[in-house]
Amino acid sequence: MSENENEKRNNSAQQRKRNAAVHQDRNSTVKNEHEVFDNIGLTKRNADYMFRFNQALQVTKLSTEKKAEIVKNTTAELLEGQKTGKTAKNMYGGDVNAHIKEIVEGPQRPAGAADPYWPSVLYNGLNFFTIFSFMFGVMFLISPASQRTNQSVGLFSIILSSVIAGLALPLIPRIFDSKREHRYALWIRVLGAVAFLIVWLGLFTLTAAIPGALNPSLGGWPMVVLGVLGGVASWFVKRQYKLTQGFFGSTPQTRRR
Repeated sequence: MSENENEKRNNSAQQRKRNAAVHQDRNSTVKNEHEVFDNIGLTKRNADYMFRFNQALQVTKLSTEKKAEIVKNTTAELLEGQKTGKTAKNMYGGDVNAHIKEIVEGPQRPAGAADPYWPSVLYNGLNFFTIFSFMFGVMFLISPASQRTNQSVGLFSIILSSVIAGLALPLIPRIFDSKREHRYALWIRVLGAVAFLIVWLGLFTLTAAIPGALNPSLGGWPMVVLGVLGGVASWFVKRQYKLTQGFFGSTPQTRRR
């Protein structure tokens, strides 16, 4: 047998030993991690759940301190639940990844539930700011003379109108929701909505009396740029707060399996 063949055989044997050692180390690590939950009073099934839960949690981007806190709190909840015969599956469901996702992203709102009010105010206000900015920006670009004849269409006018619209729009679905109990009859609520619309338009018109220094009328391109920035901001708010309702209609929630 040649020296090359002996060398290859020796290298293969050494590689197998290294692989076996790595495999053994992994098994030892897994065993040690599992024993951590076996020796704190959890039932066998709950200990297995916590082992799988901890493994899945380590993959997330949460800080080490946050992960340790979550494991500690979940373990305490399981120990408390065991006193009344509850299991991890009863308390959190059988899908560990779904449980992790709920912790990391927060609980999903029930289908059809209203969005949180103040994030919805910000989102709708930014939408109207985007619409007004684009609308008047394009108008001023197409017809520069219109900027001189529309003195009321200043930056303050647009911001004020957007704020009022943002505050009111999240309330509209609540006011006309047939599943809610309402203090006032439908016709009174309709009159209230019409009155609000009149006041809203009236305030927009009255801003024409505000001096130009406080209500500057920007050019076409600056208005378009503001519209782009407003659109990006509204998209970010919707994504950040997982909003499903708004001026442009509802976005269906993704159901978990």
